[in-house]
Amino acid sequence: MTDLLATSSEEQLQTFSHQDTEVIYDNGSSFFDALIDDIQQAQHQILFETFIFVNDHLGRRLVNALQQAALRGVTVKILVDGCGSPYWSAQFARPLEKAGAQTRVYHPFPWQIWNWSRCVVKIPWVVKWIYLLLNANSRNHRKTCIIDDNIAFVGSINAVRNHLMMTDNGLGWRDTAVRITHCNLAPLTEAFDYAWEHKTLKDRLHETLCHTQTDPLFRLNHSRHRRRVLYKQLLSKMTGANKRLWITNAYFIPEHRMLKALCQAAQRGVDVRILIPRKCHILLPLPWASAMFYQHLLKAGVKIYEYLPSILHAKSVIIDNWVLVGSSNLNHRSLLHDLEVDVRLRNQTAKDIVKQLFLADLTESQELSLNSWKTHRPWYQRLLGRLILYVKYCL
Repeated sequence: MTDLLATSSEEQLQTFSHQDTEVIYDNGSSFFDALIDDIQQAQHQILFETFIFVNDHLGRRLVNALQQAALRGVTVKILVDGCGSPYWSAQFARPLEKAGAQTRVYHPFPWQIWNWSRCVVKIPWVVKWIYLLLNANSRNHRKTCIIDDNIAFVGSINAVRNHLMMTDNGLGWRDTAVRITHCNLAPLTEAFDYAWEHKTLKDRLHETLCHTQTDPLFRLNHSRHRRRVLYKQLLSKMTGANKRLWITNAYFIPEHRMLKALCQAAQRGVDVRILIPRKCHILLPLPWASAMFYQHLLKAGVKIYEYLPSILHAKSVIIDNWVLVGSSNLNHRSLLHDLEVDVRLRNQTAKDIVKQLFLADLTESQELSLNSWKTHRPWYQRLLGRLILYVKYCL
């Protein structure tokens, strides 16, 4: 079903010859096929950034496509995160740079000396060590690729084989991404440059003083002012929901104002549903922390589902006919610390596909009730979940 959805949406969208087109992907296999095909056809510039870039067969396939683009004269810039891609310099940087590509690492940890020469921060090493230590919690969680200022890929899919259909018993991780064309990609390019050049205090002040759109196409949070404006607008959308409020999120640890907005929406009759993972791919069991909010939400009438087939890593928000797809989790880390990007879909076909995917995911999920949640959660999970919440500002 997943590949058919991506293909059929592209065929339908091609009829809108002079409008922005949005093609939805719900798995890594179809996503990377499309991405690599576009990289191979790039003529001028490729700006690629990701949180995780792993040295597996998918990573090597991507690197080969980027190398070939650089060798034929395309400007190629690759930005990875120091936490998500700690061994970037040792694995991929040199062969890419030899081909003519440029690579940088966003906020490597201070002890990652091998990444220092490619760090986005260009300051004396003693000051750099202190700076990186103080900013160790600030990560670049975006996953974007901008090609020739005409095509953009945005979503939650990292450069790692876990997203492919060949993993997890043929299912792969459940993810969502979008390919966008025929629209103004300047905000995405500016955000990439903002991280690549590591803007100064003067630039950050200018960004704060500039007007931030309340409902932009690309929701970018590279300043505190942007974070405040966008979060306030998201809460406003939730508060004003009339028919539906459907959320898919990998790390659901909501801030208290969002928790209140979700409960109030359900209490006034809005169809509020939250889809979160049953399985967790990281050492810290964040779903146990998410479960600490279940009782409050369920009592208010919110429906909660846990996805069963594989790892759920997707992030989408559907409020009536307003649809977001991107990299942001509904937790304090995305709200306060990490660089994120989400896309507000404008094409009705793409919106409908995201809604269909949400409903299809529910058929492969378990709906929770107050009794089932209390019965199926061992005491140690509830205890550890409560302890995790004490460090929620780092999660």
